[in-house]
Amino acid sequence: EASAIGCNWSFAPIVDINRNWRNPIISNRCWSGDADMVLEYSLEYMRGIMESGIAPAAKHFPGDGIDERDQHLSFAPNWLSCEEWDATFGKVYGGLFEAGLPSIMAGHIALPEYVKYFNPEATTEELYMPATLSKYILTDLLRGKMKFNGLVVTDASHMVAMTSAMKRSEMLPTAIAAGSDIFLFFNDPDEDFGYMMDGYKNGIITDERLNEALTRILGTKAALGLHKKAKTEIMMPKEEAMARIGLPENKAIAAEVADKGIVLVKNTEDIFPISPEKHKRILLVDVKGTEGGFGALIGAQGPKPSQIMKEMLEKEGFEVSIWESPADKIMKLPPEERMAAIGSIYAAKRPITDLTDNYDLIINLAIVNPNTDQRIQWPASKGTPDIPFYVNEVPTIFISLQCPFHLADVPQVKTYINAYDNKDFTLSSLVDKMLGRSEFKGVSSVDAFCGLGDTKYGISSQLISCAVN
Repeated sequence: EASAIGCNWSFAPIVDINRNWRNPIISNRCWSGDADMVLEYSLEYMRGIMESGIAPAAKHFPGDGIDERDQHLSFAPNWLSCEEWDATFGKVYGGLFEAGLPSIMAGHIALPEYVKYFNPEATTEELYMPATLSKYILTDLLRGKMKFNGLVVTDASHMVAMTSAMKRSEMLPTAIAAGSDIFLFFNDPDEDFGYMMDGYKNGIITDERLNEALTRILGTKAALGLHKKAKTEIMMPKEEAMARIGLPENKAIAAEVADKGIVLVKNTEDIFPISPEKHKRILLVDVKGTEGGFGALIGAQGPKPSQIMKEMLEKEGFEVSIWESPADKIMKLPPEERMAAIGSIYAAKRPITDLTDNYDLIINLAIVNPNTDQRIQWPASKGTPDIPFYVNEVPTIFISLQCPFHLADVPQVKTYINAYDNKDFTLSSLVDKMLGRSEFKGVSSVDAFCGLGDTKYGISSQLISCAVN
């Protein structure tokens, strides 16, 4: 489908290794916390898209998933030792290079231990310079030690981990001098071209480095055969291209992936299958994170997953309600009435029987978008269904539709599912599994228990070992 609409270069696969459950940016964007699995899946992704004439650019070299911060918003170094890096990220990238990977995307991620390896006297600024601006990482490690001769593109040139390292007028030519061949995104085309020309004139970019970068750019285009095609030939005619989008066989693959990917992480109350006979009255509760961030803009499109699931469950014969929190109700009030309502928010507390007498099952749906973190944010009210305090009173299912690490914030829940996204076919597969029409087939590729003991509450030690392995 991408090839049909003219895409010939993909900033993928994401080959980061998820070793830190607090990391907010790659929690559901990478394959695994295991280097061998990351390499296996990345090789298949690379093979698949190259069959369609698309060049892959593995990212984010030298590797995200170790720090808990987001390189869009802050410095976020890779803290591994040289030996640890070689055995993980180095193994993944090395395997891809051997298979002919044509390009990589460099991340704004420092690798201080390898800088020390190349320069034991490195300054603090040199140690923590993001890879996109570090000659030690892009030239000495990537080009020299690892022998990679493909194209290097920077990650976006407006991300804070890069822009805060030095003035933009120095940053852009320094990226090329360090070993990047292309930088991604303009701030202002005329201004940025001016900065690049100034960097060439004052010697930051040498003729040798400029020619190397241009050769790799042109070589990559030639390898894709673009030098033999007119611009009108790169993309199919619109009608022909659109005829290849959304084909039934492609949608079937998406549904198959969802079916095999959904993971029942924790199941200590034997709640499945649910049915209208046992769980007629269902309450759906939206669980939220910090509002804002780029992910929130994407997630704001279309109906809420709770609304989609409500309709699906009602078709199965359930009576379904969606909880509206006191905080959401307050925000609908005129400003002059909000303060009085906030002052009485604790009046929302009520008898447990208000839940036990009215609901047979409560389903928490968490769709928490990346921000400075990707943690659940609980409301100020207490004793309301927003927070699953009632897991011993009412059968409760907690479902994460993005981040696979929410057990850290709800260790008390007895039934926990990671579904990874909220697409219609995923929600449909999820309902099938809860109803017993399909088995839970997914196996967690990360430690969904977050390395914490209390998240395993209620699970026997034998089952914990199986789940983690």
